[in-house]
This record gives sequence, structure tokens and C-alpha cells, in this order.
Amino acid sequence: MNKNRQSRGPSAPDMRKLSDALALAQRGDLGRTVALFEQATRGAALTPQIAGFGRDLHAAVGNTAFGNQRYDDALSAFELARRYDPNHPGILLNIGNTLFRMGAYDRAAGTLEQARTLHPASPDTLLSLSAALFQLGRLAEAERLARQAAAAAPNAPAVWFNLGTALKGQDKLAAAAEAYRRALRIMPGNPTATVGLIQTKQRSCDWSSFDDDAVALDSIAAQGAPVQASMMLSHRVSARSLLAAARAHAQTIRSKPVRLKAKPSKADVATIAYLSNDFRQHPVAQLLAEVLTLHDRSHFRVLAYSYGPDDDSVERRRIRGGVDRFIDIDSLTAEEAAETIRRDGVDILIDLKGYTGRPRPHILAARPAPVQVQFLGYPGTMGAPWIDYIVADPVVLPPELEDGFTEAVARMPRSFLPRDRRYDIPPAPPRSACGLPADGFVLACFNNAYKITPEVWAVWMALLHKTPDAVLWLARTTAEAERNLLRAAQSAGIAANRIVFASWAPTLDDHLSRLQNADLMLDTLHYGAHTTASDALWVGLPMVTCLGHTLQSRVAASLLHTAGLPDFVTESLAQYESTVLHWANNRDGLEAVRNRLRAERARGPLFDMNAYTRLLDQALLTMLERQRRGTPPATFTVAG
Repeated sequence: MNKNRQSRGPSAPDMRKLSDALALAQRGDLGRTVALFEQATRGAALTPQIAGFGRDLHAAVGNTAFGNQRYDDALSAFELARRYDPNHPGILLNIGNTLFRMGAYDRAAGTLEQARTLHPASPDTLLSLSAALFQLGRLAEAERLARQAAAAAPNAPAVWFNLGTALKGQDKLAAAAEAYRRALRIMPGNPTATVGLIQTKQRSCDWSSFDDDAVALDSIAAQGAPVQASMMLSHRVSARSLLAAARAHAQTIRSKPVRLKAKPSKADVATIAYLSNDFRQHPVAQLLAEVLTLHDRSHFRVLAYSYGPDDDSVERRRIRGGVDRFIDIDSLTAEEAAETIRRDGVDILIDLKGYTGRPRPHILAARPAPVQVQFLGYPGTMGAPWIDYIVADPVVLPPELEDGFTEAVARMPRSFLPRDRRYDIPPAPPRSACGLPADGFVLACFNNAYKITPEVWAVWMALLHKTPDAVLWLARTTAEAERNLLRAAQSAGIAANRIVFASWAPTLDDHLSRLQNADLMLDTLHYGAHTTASDALWVGLPMVTCLGHTLQSRVAASLLHTAGLPDFVTESLAQYESTVLHWANNRDGLEAVRNRLRAERARGPLFDMNAYTRLLDQALLTMLERQRRGTPPATFTVAG
């Protein structure tokens, strides 16, 4: 026998099985088709016909999985299709779109760039790549590609929506509004373009058709359109509608669950972890950093998972110094990040982002921790089955508002908003350095301009009429918003020089320093002050607020109650106006309140972070104990 026989070459495909596979594919039986195709072609030469059939078959399987939001299965199928045709731009586009849905924006952009190289004029590829670059914060590139997509497919509403979003992200608000309107001319009533346009108008302080816009937002939410509820928080939208929008959006976020450890840890020291991209110069870091250092290490090991930029700021360094481990997961996919969290044995994962500012909810959707909590960063429900608790308090989230939340409520006995006390309060600069009159009464609102709505603006204008020496001091905003606010003031009979815009403060110290030049802080209505209210009270500046019917409208009220200033919390705009007028006409009394706030800063309950952290620790232990007993999340109030 000749032991040196040459190995046989590729065999011919089994044509009968291949024919049967084709028939099954035509009937839509893709699972059996794949099995038969693999049997028929095993060991066969990869002819163009077989390669084309294999590519199209696996692409069809991937499309079915993608349509059912099984993104891991879709990605596997598209990668198999790619093996048969590595440079097919349509397959690369499908892979990129799947990675995008999985929250792997960096990998999505890389794959879509390959597809664009192969088919530079494809509007679908340009559109998808623009969206991925937007998520990566590469806004100018996103705009450039969105414009190319719009030029290639001017009758597709999606290209104009993408362009509007890229422009809005760069504060090019007039151009963004026109792009959204172009989308709506092509597809009237399109929910995503409608919400984008309304949000752009709010950021421009364009209140034309404000009432109609409120009706439109409520209607879109009630229909279950998957738009981000975060884009509705500052408008006149009901809690029920915000819940419907959040639920619909959460349904679009799917991740393959990671494998948790079989039994929860019963170790004396539990692992808690904070997840955010705001461990930088950002209000969340400025509020939270001290609490991280104060967690009871006899009960907790504290981790931080960051997927944001390292700006080498004071805030970043304080976060790093306040935790036992700081893990940068920015380069990881959602699945890789979730697996890292699971492998680290995290017992409670605390999300600080919600749906704000390029979040990564896909990590949480993979359920990497037995208990998952949303806290601090997002003032509303996430409507998601993978969030168990929200940390709140009796004022921001009383029992009568709980039906607007899918989360169980971990209710602190006092304001849920922490504060890092390690920021000094520098001396105030002269008023003239801030563009303010040396004398007179300074009413201030440093909330973002998109929170200003026509109802509260009318009250502010009435206050200026009734307080002749008063000025209104606002945070500097976009050129469009400032023009519209000045026009609104002039329409109300208020001279433009009584509206003063504060320049950008580079650091928190700069902001705290200038804030002392105000006499009284004014809150907005539907989406009120949060960190801004804490800043004001920290420097001894009282605020008047109007209690709303949603969490985001009640945070200042919570802080004021904890600070012992319930008289500054009003329940109607008429009472709001009369309260401000009372203090404008009782300036000695207001100064006494300010002196009291300053005196109690170090010893009062509002900024007692040692006591606050003990209460937060108790809340976390209660969550963990329920989970270890095998009982589902349930609302509770921390004693204290």
C-alpha cells in the first residue's frame, strides 16, 4: 500500500442537499436551511455560487435576529456571512448597525468606515456612520457625514433627523431646527423629528406653539414611540407620559445577560460599584466625591467604572482617591464591560447616568450585578426591567408619585442630593466684574436655558415690573436663546439692560465666588434646579421654587425642606411671585436668612455628609438583604 498518497482536493457539493436547502430558504425555514447548507458544502470548493448563497443565507438569519432584537445572534450570523464575502459593503453595514445597537460605538464606527471605503456614496452607510460618530462625541465629523447622506438621499427623513441631531449637539440650533423641519415636511408627524425639533426650540428659548408642543409630546409618549424620555423632562409633560416614553425607549435596549454567580455573596463586606462617564469636571462628580470616601469600609468595598474622558480635573482625582478601585472601561464593548463587572463580584451596581449625555444602558441591560440602582444623574424613571431601585426622598418622590416609576423607591429620610464639602467658597468679586449694578436687587437663575418656559418667564417679568431696582441674572447660553430671551423681555416692557447674562465660569470655585453677588435665586418650573440649587444654598443664597408633579421639578424643594426653609417652597406661580416680592421688600429679613444658612453650613443637616452616607449605606444594605433573602425589590424608607 502506498502510504504517500496525495490528499484529496475539495469535493463537489451535495447538489441534492443544496437544492433542498434552497427550497427551505424559499419557505423561510432558515434554521434547517443553515444545517442542510453546511452538510451540502462541507469540504466542497468555495465557488462564487456557494459563497453567494452562504452569504445571503447567513445575512437573512442575521436580519431576522436583528429584527427580533437578538443582537448577539445577529452579529454572529453577519460575521458568518462576512466569511463568505469579506468585502461586501452591505454585510459590513449590517455588522456596524448591530454593533451600534449593542452600544459598541467605537467598533461600529470602525466597521462602518470600512463599508464607506467600499461604497462611499451609500446614504445608509453615511447615515449609520454619522450616528456612531455622534455617540463617540465626534460631532463635526458626524455633521459632515450627515450632510453627505442628506445630499445623497434628500427625500429620506432619517438623514435630516441625523443632521439635526449633529447640529443640535454643537449648539447650531437654527440650522438644527431647519433640518428637523425638513424631516417633518417629508414625513409629517414623525415622532423622533418632532421631539428633536421641540427640544431644539426649548434650547433656543423659542416658545412659539409651546402649548401645542406639550400636547404633541404627551401624544407621542402615549403612543409608545421609542423616543428618549430625557428629551421631554423640561417641557410640560405628565409623569404618566414620561413613564410611557421611558418604557418604550428601554424596550430598544437589549443585551445578552451575563452569567451571574449561582448564589449571592454572604461576605461581611459587599462590593458596590458606581458606573458613569461623568467622573470629571461635572456636577455629578462635584456632588458625589466625598460620599465615596465616607462609605463604611467594614460593610463595603467601593469601585468606580468609568467610560468617560480623563480630564485630569480636581473632580477626577477626588473620585479616584475616594474608591478602592477605579476601572476605566471606556474601550470595552457593553458585553465586555458587563462581564468585567460580573467578574469583579459586584453586588450592587449604581448607575449615575440614566438616559443623559451619551449613556451606556446596554451595560446595565446585561444584568452584571444582582442589584442595580439608579441614582443622582437622571431625575426620572428609566422604565427598565434591569433597574431595581431609585434613590429618592419624601419630597422628590412621595408615595402619590410612585406610579410614575417602574423602580422600587429607596427613600432617604431627608434630601437625597449629596454634596462634596471640600470646595471652599472664595470671596465674591465686585458686582461690576459680573456686569451687575453695584446697588439694587439681583434675582438670579443659573439653570440651563432650556428649562426656562413661558409661564415662569411671565412671572419673572412681573417681578421686574414690581421691583424697579431689580435685575435678572441668567447663565450665558446660546446666541439664539439670548436673542429670544431679550426679545421676550422687551415684549413684556422690560429694558434689555435689566437682563444680565453671566459668562462661563471655568471652575466650580469661580461659580461659587460670583454666586454670592445674587440676592435671591429663582427656580424654573417643569425641570428645576438640582446641583444649581445645592450650589446656591452652599454659599448661603436662598431660592424660591414652585413644587411640581414630577421628580425633576421637586429637587430644590427637597433641599429647602432639609435646610429648614419650607417657606421658600411654593405650590402655585401666584404664591411663587408673592414670596419673591415678600423678600424683595424685606431685604433685612432676607439677609438674616442668608446669615443663618452660612452659619449652619458646617453643622446643619443639609450638608452633613457623614450622617448622609450612613443613611445611604443603610439603604444599600437593605437592598442587599432583600436580594440575599430571595425577595424582590420593594419600596422602603430608611429610618433616621
